Amino acid sequence: MNHNEFVKDAIESYEKLPQERSEIYKRYFVSIPPDIKVLDGAAGAGLGDYKNKILEEFSRFNTKFDVVLGDGILADLHNPLVRMEGPEYLSASLEDHMHKTEEDKYVSYIHAFTDRCVVVDVPDGQKATMNMLMLNSTKPLNVSIFVKVGNNSKLNIFQYFGSDASAHSTLGAIQEIRIGNGSEVEINALHNENSNTVNLSFTKNRIGEDSHLRLNSVYNGASHTRVRNVIEATEKGSKVDVSEVMFGSSEQKFDIGTYIVNRGPHTSASLESKAALMDKSFCIMKGFAKIEKGATKAKSYVHERGILLDKGAKIDGLPDMSVDENDVKATHSSATAPVDPESVFYLMSKGIDEIGVRRLLVSGFFSNSMAKVQSSIMRELSMSVINSKLETKSYGAMPKIDARNLWITADAGESDMFKGHYKYRGD
Repeated sequence: MNHNEFVKDAIESYEKLPQERSEIYKRYFVSIPPDIKVLDGAAGAGLGDYKNKILEEFSRFNTKFDVVLGDGILADLHNPLVRMEGPEYLSASLEDHMHKTEEDKYVSYIHAFTDRCVVVDVPDGQKATMNMLMLNSTKPLNVSIFVKVGNNSKLNIFQYFGSDASAHSTLGAIQEIRIGNGSEVEINALHNENSNTVNLSFTKNRIGEDSHLRLNSVYNGASHTRVRNVIEATEKGSKVDVSEVMFGSSEQKFDIGTYIVNRGPHTSASLESKAALMDKSFCIMKGFAKIEKGATKAKSYVHERGILLDKGAKIDGLPDMSVDENDVKATHSSATAPVDPESVFYLMSKGIDEIGVRRLLVSGFFSNSMAKVQSSIMRELSMSVINSKLETKSYGAMPKIDARNLWITADAGESDMFKGHYKYRGD
């Protein structure tokens, strides 16, 4: 299939597919504003000043970006392990894609309007750290990111998603991660798009024997966020850990669907999703775990938690699990509750104002998730955007570094995902 045919097929799929194809969740999804494909004809106002401001803020703690994408901007491409490809790269290697155009309405949208393909290629036995900056203006940015890691390698990626859109726009990203044997990969994504932007995020992976993938995401920005991830512990002894943090204000809407799979024996797959919401924001957490036949001695864990900071906020926790093997450990749970008013009153009686009380509660709630992040820049920036939103209820602007309550996120280290669970006490 040539590129023109690929684009035509993607547009046709976008136009005919429903917003939610899953039979399980067909009643539970956040509706994306209609016909976003017309936005790709929008003229961008230019990202020069905004991009420079972002880069200046990051330079204050010695952070440079290996890739900067937005409105055709490509800067600081100095890492030899990273290369850029045009959109033709997608159609040229179609048979190897994990994301198929027909599987999701917004996968087809990104495929049709991809501006750039970022290829990260880490050879056997190498260690690498890299930073990526993705920015959109009123002109949408759609990008595909392909990560390939060899055997016995280590890779840590930090990604910042921001926007300077003055009218309705999108920032869409498809990520495909391929990891060899005996490797460790951590990918940290901080989403801080402004209120004019729709965030579309899709990730899939394949992982080799005895390898470990950590995927940490903080969703703080965008008017609408739609996430569809399929994260697999593929080969024997492989391990995947997914952490999702959603912090909402105003009328933000989050639709977070993550599917974790145990395919091989002695594999481990865990998903922890946490949402804290203010005002009239809304979040759906759709964590689904599957243990396939033959995945003996597998471990699978889905943990969803939510706190409601205001009466108008709403969270739907919808964990689910399918187990096709007997000799496994597996559990899933969900719990959401409003903030205890007596606890708030007690803390305020000790001289802490309302914002200070919320800061303590939210920081404590997210502390375990932040503790698992190895990247210091991810931890500091995540706490900064959280602290900024607690005080202003706004999002999208690059905050000053404010690591108050970061002390709460001391290193949690490795622990048994089933520790303390009533089903497995005494094991």
